[in-house]
Amino acid sequence: MRTRWILGGLVVAAVDLSTAGRARAEAPTPAAAPAEAAVDERTARGRAAFLLGVQRSKDAQWGEALAAFEEAAAARDAPIVQYNIGFCERALGRYVAARRTFRRVLAGTEGLAAAQIDDARAFVAELDQLVVRVAVTLDPPGTPLTVDGRALRLATDDGTRVFVTLPGSEGRAAAPVEKSFTVELDPGVHLFRAARPGRQDAFVQKTYRPGEKATLDLHLDILPARVAVRAEPAQALVRVDGREAGLAPIDLERPPGKYRIEVVRDGFETYAATLDLHAGQRADLTAKLIPVRPSLWTRWWFWTGAAAVVTGGVVLTYALTRPEPDYNGGSLNWVAEPAAIRW
Repeated sequence: MRTRWILGGLVVAAVDLSTAGRARAEAPTPAAAPAEAAVDERTARGRAAFLLGVQRSKDAQWGEALAAFEEAAAARDAPIVQYNIGFCERALGRYVAARRTFRRVLAGTEGLAAAQIDDARAFVAELDQLVVRVAVTLDPPGTPLTVDGRALRLATDDGTRVFVTLPGSEGRAAAPVEKSFTVELDPGVHLFRAARPGRQDAFVQKTYRPGEKATLDLHLDILPARVAVRAEPAQALVRVDGREAGLAPIDLERPPGKYRIEVVRDGFETYAATLDLHAGQRADLTAKLIPVRPSLWTRWWFWTGAAAVVTGGVVLTYALTRPEPDYNGGSLNWVAEPAAIRW
């Protein structure tokens, strides 16, 4: 019954617009100024779009009817045009947008019949029972959230703070800063996606019944950091903070933070580096190991020469430091003194 009534109202409104147009055409008027001509052209364009919307509504082609009425509103908006837009949105199952439109109609009812105003109130009450309400908890707060690929928009039509998804640029796009908030949706299947740098994206698909009240927890885990350690030559031991991790080449996965990486191989100097890793970071580390040069003290020829030098040094030291001999001739008092040394 409501559908027949609204279609009749649309036809009457369209006839009134056409009659007004004919009256203006029959009455002799002076040439319009450029600004007035633009207004008349816009009015004519709006009237044509409105008539097209009426025709598409008769054929239950609600998508085309909605597009026509929106074009009419862009040319010459009026409460009756918004009323028809809301009716088409309701027929298409866009309950959140339709309720928003009917609330806008009730905020300015100029030109509407009393029955249309009553119906607009009835539609708002009806749609309140059909809209889905999801209490979302988002961690960390302030993470950008989209529903079906659309950004959330803040809606405060009835004085409450809720978020909705509306097509086009209607409403003000705003990412919720709260940890907990409410999203109002049309019934059906919806895809939630929360994304934040350094965190694991959250994807959740849910199906909601008309008027359902639900909860949704979205927690974004911190992404680990990944380090690919390579060594030249390969097969060197890799240690992280002093603990063995495996042989290079090796891929390491660690929570964000600072780590000391050591690459060790016999016969080579130990390679060491400190990395400050961030969440989700991917780093590559190549340790070019330097062969250890033998120490002078470990070479055989060095020790051979060193032994000769030490022996000579001992003899010389003894010669220089031995005490002067005490010559005792015994009972015969024979003493043999050493010959003088000639150099």
